[in-house]
Amino acid sequence: MSYSQDLKSFQASHTYKNINIDGNTFKYVLSENKNSQTLVMLNGGMNTLEMWMEYVDNLAQDYQVLLFDYPQTLKTNQELVTGIHAFFNKLNIIDPIFIGASDGGMVAQIYVQKYPQEVGGLVLISTGGLDANTIKSLKKKYFFAPIMLFYMKHCNYEKLKPRLIKLGMGHIRGESQEQINYARDMFETIFKDYTKEKDVHITGLLADVMNQIPVTKDDFKALEGKILLILPNQDFFSGKMQEDLIQLMHQPEIKYISGGHLSTVLNVDEYVTTIRAFLEKMNNES
Repeated sequence: MSYSQDLKSFQASHTYKNINIDGNTFKYVLSENKNSQTLVMLNGGMNTLEMWMEYVDNLAQDYQVLLFDYPQTLKTNQELVTGIHAFFNKLNIIDPIFIGASDGGMVAQIYVQKYPQEVGGLVLISTGGLDANTIKSLKKKYFFAPIMLFYMKHCNYEKLKPRLIKLGMGHIRGESQEQINYARDMFETIFKDYTKEKDVHITGLLADVMNQIPVTKDDFKALEGKILLILPNQDFFSGKMQEDLIQLMHQPEIKYISGGHLSTVLNVDEYVTTIRAFLEKMNNES
């Protein structure tokens, strides 16, 4: 199937809800499984909850699964995690297990830093640590981010979309032709209705990562034995960044997966199998 077909099927079979908390509207999908742990899926750099649509039904057999978009009214990552915390309180979500990909993995780290002792586990996918070394590297790599944001705010965004699709496809790393076709359809489908305002918002959050207080190893001590890192071997994040992430964590389980930054959505079966095995092991050892 294509991404557009999968999306149509997901939207027909899952209920989208909206809730306003302190002036911030959260659009979300909650696959309820009462009296079970809650898995919270944190979006990557396009901020689309549908990136997780192929994960939900499998994981929801044994867990409550929450997908949501980051509200555009929350402009910084500190505002975002504060808003997410209030969102969880409203839904009565306690000790969530975060599954965060790319930027979502960084949001998870900021949340742990801000709300220690309130996270039940971490699954970090295709991401880097928010340690001092990585933040320094990101500042060098994205020194032009303010200029990019200014351009995005004032450009003809419809004309920019083909370039953004090409940029996204640039993350292909040896995937099959079927997977390449799926990725192309994904970007074309997403960008069809993607707005300048949403892109400026998520780009602003990505740029704001460089303003964060670095996390330290002590921030993750309480999660010892409850951390899984899934690291593609040809990821956007360098091997050095991956190693720095590993060094931040306490006895993490590490799974290296063949592929690039898009493998989270192109290789779902392997990711789900890996996540399930980790969660079962973690629960058995609790």
